[in-house]
Amino acid sequence: MSKSLDISRVRVGAIVGAVAARVEVTQSEAPPNHTEASLLEDMLLAARHADNPADAAVLEATNGIGTARTRSEGIIDLIRNKSLARETRLVAGRQTTVVVMTEAGRKLEAALPAELKNVGLTAKWEMLCRRIERGEVTAESFIAVIRKFVAAVVADAKKRKASGRVATTPASVRQN
Repeated sequence: MSKSLDISRVRVGAIVGAVAARVEVTQSEAPPNHTEASLLEDMLLAARHADNPADAAVLEATNGIGTARTRSEGIIDLIRNKSLARETRLVAGRQTTVVVMTEAGRKLEAALPAELKNVGLTAKWEMLCRRIERGEVTAESFIAVIRKFVAAVVADAKKRKASGRVATTPASVRQN
């Protein structure tokens, strides 16, 4: 039986010696299967997946990734191009339709540069789209930014493929 300790006088940065320790061997549970509804929720609440407070703030201000219409269309497109698939599985004792990544989806995800998989990039693009709506930025300038970014990503991917290195987005085109 462990004795309760008074830690009220312990301060941040203090060095504290351990009196005892033990290891508990447990097995973690697999993350829950996604349904289309849970994917839509993750897109709406994308701020919780942001790497920094600035990106989280943008995603909160823009109500996540995309719009109500484009979020569901995006999922349908991924199912249509066979990156995702619907499967019926037994979840919590009942048949449920879940969405799983296919082998093609895993290959695509592995091939993409980290920058393209980062919700922060989406946050920045969402903010630019909102600025277009308010008339602060032209659609043409947004498209020019996207074209420059895509051209640099493709050029970098070709260089990395030729050298056998993993794809990453070059610093010169990272969105600030």
